[in-house]
Amino acid sequence: MQLGAKVLSPVPNPPPRLRADGRPTLRSQMTTMSKIGQGRQQKSTWIHPTLLKATRYVVEHRLFSLLTALLTIYALTGDDMRLIFTHQPADPVFDGLTLLCIVVFVLEILLCMFAKDDYFLSFFFVLDIVSTVTLVIDLTWVSDTLQGSEEDMSNDRVSGTAKIGTRTSRVVRVLRLIRIIKLYKAIYEARQLQKKKEEMAKQSAMETQIYPGNEDDEDSYDDMEVQQASMTRVPGKESRVGKKLSEKTTRRVILLVLVMMLVLPYLKVEDAQQFPTSAGYGADVINEAFNQYLESNTTEDKDKYDKAMLQYIYYHNWFTKQLPTGCPLTGTDCSATFDSHVFWVGFVGKNQSVLLDRASKARVDPNSVTDMETLVTNTMQPSTAWIYIFGHMPSKVQTILSLSWSRNCPLTGSQDRKRRGISLLAETFTENYWQVDYAVPCPEDLRRAERKKYTPRLNVASSDFEELHFAFYFDLRPFVKQESLFNLLTVLFVCIMLLLASIGFTNDANRLVLYPVENMIAKVETIRANPLAAMKVADEEFKVEEINRAKAAKQ
Repeated sequence: MQLGAKVLSPVPNPPPRLRADGRPTLRSQMTTMSKIGQGRQQKSTWIHPTLLKATRYVVEHRLFSLLTALLTIYALTGDDMRLIFTHQPADPVFDGLTLLCIVVFVLEILLCMFAKDDYFLSFFFVLDIVSTVTLVIDLTWVSDTLQGSEEDMSNDRVSGTAKIGTRTSRVVRVLRLIRIIKLYKAIYEARQLQKKKEEMAKQSAMETQIYPGNEDDEDSYDDMEVQQASMTRVPGKESRVGKKLSEKTTRRVILLVLVMMLVLPYLKVEDAQQFPTSAGYGADVINEAFNQYLESNTTEDKDKYDKAMLQYIYYHNWFTKQLPTGCPLTGTDCSATFDSHVFWVGFVGKNQSVLLDRASKARVDPNSVTDMETLVTNTMQPSTAWIYIFGHMPSKVQTILSLSWSRNCPLTGSQDRKRRGISLLAETFTENYWQVDYAVPCPEDLRRAERKKYTPRLNVASSDFEELHFAFYFDLRPFVKQESLFNLLTVLFVCIMLLLASIGFTNDANRLVLYPVENMIAKVETIRANPLAAMKVADEEFKVEEINRAKAAKQ
């Protein structure tokens, strides 16, 4: 050592407080929890501290969390509830609630960007953005646009567009389950923290029984502090590694389930694509019979047309499904086994005079309706019953069938086309088992997803179709309600699976990897701060072993 050199001596640590036996107490040492708290300094930001504190207060407030939770439940179930329990006039109310959800969720995202340091551009930030954007699909005018226009010459093209739009809108709704996962995870961690505290209190009570006389020992309070710090550190304040692993595990589970939900519906062939439907073929039969009547203008061809029209309407009888026994006779088939039925029949055309002339000629004769009811009665006799039974119509509907096709139903979004016909559900009424509780004078009185249009296509030129064509509108509400119910069950099932998988994988990773490693790190930090604490750590491990032995002995 050179002369005159200045020797730097290490700055001594403050002497620790001693117990009666001369060993230092752990109360004088900085706990791991306090180190973590000091190490988490607030990041520099351009936001005023008062505003930052206010955003954190709002995000963490119970009322705001309750509001977002309720709106999340509505976002997952509201559209299906709308289709199951309400009719088309209630749609503006649900649109308002959907807009409220969008506003609140956007506000939540903005507040979390300022209140949470690691939220912006994170995995859950992206999913929150995507799940909020999917709410736009629930707006009725947006969903109607996705399903396409029904006033198209090709029923198959319209049907395909509607199926893709409906399927996409229902599948992307699964993305909103991310909000449920976040809420459940917070509740789960709070419960785990409370459970660990209760276990710690029981462990302390058992330790007192094993080591009596240490109730007033200051070191016992140090033990309590060390145990509380180790128990609250992981669930309440995740370490950096734990947080990253938990996020990555949750991310992979979510992505796996979402990809399966998004892709699987498109990897199957619809059963309806195997054969043409009776609605489409029947429309061709009616159109051919009507054209034959226009050419011949004979009573015989008029009767053939009336019979074809009535058989079409009775075959797809709207009222048979309301019978308490389903089909009138056991062991037979009828329209009650299907979920779509005709409710509006008429013409769509550009020329008003031609439309009125054809509508007047398409009127069904009252005698033909009476003959059809007689045929239905004869075919329902047990000895001569048909395999497929039409079923009777209410007397009020029989009267409607023989009326002139004078009901004017303007086409939405089309100024050059007119529409005239009759509606079987024009008024509300109750007759025996039959009941119409919601009047549907025109097809637009049902939602776009609740109706489907069929037109003749056989021997029909494009120019003739544009000029004038038959239009048969079917009521799809039974099918839509059943589909919505199963969609709710699907959302519930996926939600449970996501929660169980995400929380289960996170718990396994924490229990098998993170907790042991972090406890080891805590012990190393304690020994580094005070080497004499190694004896204390050994004593703690010995006490834990004694407690576990006592528990095993009692069992």
